Amino acid sequence: MLASAAGRKLKLWSAAGDLVHQCPDHQSTISGIQWKPRVKQLASIAYGGVTLWDPQQSEAVRRLEWVGSSLVIAWSPDGKYIATGDQDSTVHFWIMSTGDDLQMSGYPTKVRELSWDATSRYLATGGGQEVSVWDCSGRGPAGTSPITLSRHKDFLSVVRFQHRGELLASGGADGLVYVWKLRGSLRSVAVHEAALAAGITSLVWSPNDQYIAVGDESGGVRVFSIS
Repeated sequence: MLASAAGRKLKLWSAAGDLVHQCPDHQSTISGIQWKPRVKQLASIAYGGVTLWDPQQSEAVRRLEWVGSSLVIAWSPDGKYIATGDQDSTVHFWIMSTGDDLQMSGYPTKVRELSWDATSRYLATGGGQEVSVWDCSGRGPAGTSPITLSRHKDFLSVVRFQHRGELLASGGADGLVYVWKLRGSLRSVAVHEAALAAGITSLVWSPNDQYIAVGDESGGVRVFSIS
């Protein structure tokens, strides 16, 4: 099943391209959608919070309300948390079992970069020149300080954990790419570094986590081996 969003409309399609279901219109423009890992449940974000949908039901199954505009959404791999990067330079974080939420603030700019590690313990965020990595184990990140990764000379454009490994890649408008290895609370080390001629626009790990492909503002793509 494929989900698509345009304006205030959210639609679900079959693999053959047939329209299966159209959800009721959102109250504002949809800015992001993501399927819950391993479960047929879809989350959408717009001004006012997160809405959860079941393909078998015509109405929303749950609302996670927040007065603000979210730009990007990220389910944790275990489906226990939802994080959003927001227009007001914050990250919002919901605990799905209770509906409790918290907010991480203090970012220099709006947050468009989010990535969970494979264990659902760490959430990496952009929103400035530094990568902030929050430890979501135990009672969660409330009242804690993030692991801060400081090497970039300009705002970040992407952060991405490996699919199954523990490495984290970051790219920025400075054209720099770093691969980081976390070493426990508040400690980290950059294990790889590369410099491109233009700002980074996209970065993806290969399915086997052995390579990263990086696109830049000049239209170029480079592939790096991580070994």
